[in-house]
Amino acid sequence: MRTWTEKYGTWGIVAGAAEGLGKAFSESLAKRGMNVILIDRQEDKLYETADYLENIFGILTKKLLFDLSVLSNLSRIFESMDGIDCRLIIYNAAYGPVKPFLDHSNEELDYYLDLNSRMPLHLIFHFIRNLPKNTPAGVVLLSSLAGLYGTNLVAPYGATKAFNFNLAEALYHEFKTTQINILACCAGATDTPNFRRTHPKYGLIKPSVSKPQQVSETTLNKLGKTGLYIPGMGNRIAYALLTRFLSRRSASRLMNKTMLDMYGHQFNS
Repeated sequence: MRTWTEKYGTWGIVAGAAEGLGKAFSESLAKRGMNVILIDRQEDKLYETADYLENIFGILTKKLLFDLSVLSNLSRIFESMDGIDCRLIIYNAAYGPVKPFLDHSNEELDYYLDLNSRMPLHLIFHFIRNLPKNTPAGVVLLSSLAGLYGTNLVAPYGATKAFNFNLAEALYHEFKTTQINILACCAGATDTPNFRRTHPKYGLIKPSVSKPQQVSETTLNKLGKTGLYIPGMGNRIAYALLTRFLSRRSASRLMNKTMLDMYGHQFNS
């Protein structure tokens, strides 16, 4: 078996790397002996994460400070790859506030599309297109359980995550006979700063909340073995119950009721 760096190179890219799941994925790559190109727009947290990885794991980092919703920044990502062995991309960056659909501005709606869908679509296209023939490589797209059913209060977020899930699933099958591994990670609730800032309130049903490190480690272990991975035993059991024992209509109703139980009180006048 090839070692991790033989399969995916000595450098990896994490888009949305400064905190939460992005930081966890960056740490998981560092544990595997990989140098990391970290991309984020949060300057203090980006440099803090880079310093942590360099000091604890003795790896090298490159810090790209910009907004991934701006497509013209795509060229800066590929410039950072010049002269190094970088064959792994993890796209974690996403915009996903919890709020009613009509509370959004036009600018926010465009931001969902630009950050969550347009950039990863172009990034993966150009990344794979520029790989030398017969070169092993990997792509991990962070999707969400919220993308598997239309769910109120996260409608644009869920729709863009559904896009990422379908994109990764399609590419997994398209490149299955090559050495390019594609994986969609459909994470559920994860104990990240962004999730905590939503201030969920639990009713009778409390979703399983995963630790970021558990998500990143188990996801990377699945790369090359499947095209879809749902981290967390509780999430996998819930998904199996929803898909095997309930109609889509009933499962969607349950998902939407759970979301309203968690967040509906924040928007009731």
